[in-house]
Amino acid sequence: MSAAAAAPPRQGRLRVDLGATGSLVGLVVKWLSLALLAPIGVALIDGDSLVPFVAPLVGGFAVGLALERLSGRRADDVGVREAFAAVAVAWLAAALLGAVPYILDGGDISSFGDAYFEAMSGFTTTGASVMADISSHSPAILFWRSLTQWLGGMGIIVLAIAILNQAGPGGKALLQQEAPGPEAEKLTPRLRDTALRLWLVYLVLTAVLVVALWLTGLVAPSQGMDLYNAVTHAFSTMSTGGFSPEPRSIEAFGWVSQLIIAVFMVIAGGSFALWYRTARGRLGAAPRDGEFRTYIAILAALSALVGVALLATSDAGVIGAFGQAAFQVISLMTTTGYASQDFALWAPFALLILFAAMFVGGCAGSTSGSIKVVRIRLALASARRDVETAVHPEKVLPVRQNGRPVREAALQGATAFIGLYLVTFAIGALAILLIATLRGFDLGAFDALVAAATTIGNVGPGVGQAGPMGSYAAFPWEAKAVMVLLMWIGRLELIPVLVLATRAYWLR
Repeated sequence: MSAAAAAPPRQGRLRVDLGATGSLVGLVVKWLSLALLAPIGVALIDGDSLVPFVAPLVGGFAVGLALERLSGRRADDVGVREAFAAVAVAWLAAALLGAVPYILDGGDISSFGDAYFEAMSGFTTTGASVMADISSHSPAILFWRSLTQWLGGMGIIVLAIAILNQAGPGGKALLQQEAPGPEAEKLTPRLRDTALRLWLVYLVLTAVLVVALWLTGLVAPSQGMDLYNAVTHAFSTMSTGGFSPEPRSIEAFGWVSQLIIAVFMVIAGGSFALWYRTARGRLGAAPRDGEFRTYIAILAALSALVGVALLATSDAGVIGAFGQAAFQVISLMTTTGYASQDFALWAPFALLILFAAMFVGGCAGSTSGSIKVVRIRLALASARRDVETAVHPEKVLPVRQNGRPVREAALQGATAFIGLYLVTFAIGALAILLIATLRGFDLGAFDALVAAATTIGNVGPGVGQAGPMGSYAAFPWEAKAVMVLLMWIGRLELIPVLVLATRAYWLR
């Protein structure tokens, strides 16, 4: 054996193909910039300035093209290792592109930090806002604001796979890191076909919601919306984002529109793979799915608790109390963040239940953020099994999901994720509260907890100044930076960020 062959492998050598990663990020930025054509159309109709959209369109396309070409690699060279970096960087780059229109618009967002906050909140479908005066912004910029949520809802990388078919050997890993939930379900043998079907279901449901809201407005103007509001609210409903062009959110519309939106929030919080199977004729797929049944049961239980609290502390009546409770629980648990009332003024018990709802989320494969129902089910089932085996150690008790045994790795992953999620939330809340204290900003401990929960869970509104009818505009910029980081971490679902922070990922 030669000395060269016997030599140990060199340490410190980069293991990640930065060229392939940069190429994919450039490709995403290049094509994502074309989405600015939509608000340009709105600006033309309203006679508003085109500069806030034309400038980032041209600049984003040029930068993306340059990054794609100058990297010396192809986007379909992305492997499993590059997938982690590509997804993480793509979300940062998307928010950078999305921030430019806010800066050029001339509304009440003037600093880059606030513009980046709003754009990150949009693409991650968080819905937290620094717009203190929504009316200072043009209809085109508010359209762009809702569109960023719709694009981010199903995922910009999933869209790239669906349209461009450039996934490379790391395509499965890309879909896995992009799609919310512990596992990305393949609907077809071909990855591109799966991505196309997911986006097709998403598009069709969005179109149905637009028509429903618009027709309601045509038949009963006091209850429905005009076409502009129907489109923007459909974007932020199906993405479970929650941005509204109205300063008072959904409170500005009648109960019929609120009911329609509530139904579609429930749909958006369910698995889109489940809706695809339902559309293919398997009508019993949803009722037989264990996660979906648990999801509906949690929504009903939390709505009942909040309804009882409202019934005891307000004069809304039975229908009003339970109706408002159901809407707000659905909105916050699915991480949409709409408000039909200023729930920050509700009784402390109701607020505590709403706070708890922020940690649940929707089903895996939905556009919801937060922990997800399936992880909670698996963690509880694993804990129950541990208790039973402690009493009967000779028993073999597999955990089952929809009648199928669950892998031990999935059980451990669900428990680990919940633990890491709660630790990250706690650190974020402490950081926000510490910054507020050092800067002399009036922020209560519960307000800081809600701010951390609502950003890492991609929920949106908080309480106090950041309540559903307020904004985060007055928060210190350092606290906003922490919340931007939490939004990004929450949308990536922790693991890719933690992987990128390890030396073993980058070097060999």
